[in-house]
Amino acid sequence: MTEFGVGIVGAGGIGTIHADVLREVEGARLVAVAEPREEAGRKLASEHGAEWHPDMQILLDRRDVDVVILGTPSGMHPDQAVQAASAGKHVVTEKPLAITLEGADRMVKAARDAGVSLSCIFQNRFHRDALKLKRAVDAGLLGRPVMANAFVHWHRDQGYYDAAGGWRGTYRLDGGGALMNQSIHTIDLLQWVMGPVESLSAYTGTLAHEIEAEDTASAALFFGSGALGCIQGMTSAHTNRPVRLEVLGDEGAATLEGSRLTVWEPSREEEVLSAHDLESTLDPVEGEPWWKAHVMQMRLIFEALREGEEPPVPGHEARKPLEIVLAVYHSARTGERATFPFEGG
Repeated sequence: MTEFGVGIVGAGGIGTIHADVLREVEGARLVAVAEPREEAGRKLASEHGAEWHPDMQILLDRRDVDVVILGTPSGMHPDQAVQAASAGKHVVTEKPLAITLEGADRMVKAARDAGVSLSCIFQNRFHRDALKLKRAVDAGLLGRPVMANAFVHWHRDQGYYDAAGGWRGTYRLDGGGALMNQSIHTIDLLQWVMGPVESLSAYTGTLAHEIEAEDTASAALFFGSGALGCIQGMTSAHTNRPVRLEVLGDEGAATLEGSRLTVWEPSREEEVLSAHDLESTLDPVEGEPWWKAHVMQMRLIFEALREGEEPPVPGHEARKPLEIVLAVYHSARTGERATFPFEGG
């Protein structure tokens, strides 16, 4: 198949972004939008030459829909992904994959049983400097990693949480707060670069907003490699600061801020990026780089579909940062150290 018909479920902010991204993806054509709010659904569909449906099942019944993109609140992903996979559709979902491990596992199993693809948007992996950092750690350019830290110090006002029906910051639909929604991208990078977490201890708090879930969190990590680290995630800061991922080894150090390596102190200079890496990642870009990286990941997803290959960040891989977030919540709630594999949540 050289062209795939795409259906988007959800005509909110992220559904609109996905529709715009698809315009930049060869072999992807938006044909349908499912959204119970008629005005929003019709508007998004008409802007992209697609048809609006009030119900997801109508979209799934269409023979010209090959891929379903879920742009819905996180808590809805498992049921919708299972429904789409059962209809024989490939599934692309926004992060997080789900808000429980049981939900994530249902999604992975449904896609496997149906013989369809399941992928999750973690676009920050597709910045060239992010991959350069991973390759450097894998190649030992920093020596033995001894400390790795992820910092997401962001601001969100109360209006952000009150908007769109108030689903953000709830456990039922958002699955949590500053960690599950905002910080999970950087948590994904942390575990992708450093490998599995063995245990962690954490605190969370709701310090600056009237929401159900946390707006401030801190966790101390012990990696399977023996390295230590921490995660700090917040939407309670007075202003947004650059997202930061630090890796310190016994022979070198590196810091990724946004999409750029702002500290690069390897033990030796060595080319770690292959020709394939250079083709499938983006040079560091100024400002908010997520848009171009989102386009890059989506292009690679459809390339994998054309070739019959596993997509970038498949469901089982997207489960990993979710497991860490849920372990943080467990530790903060119980006061106990969480160990991995973590099966709670």
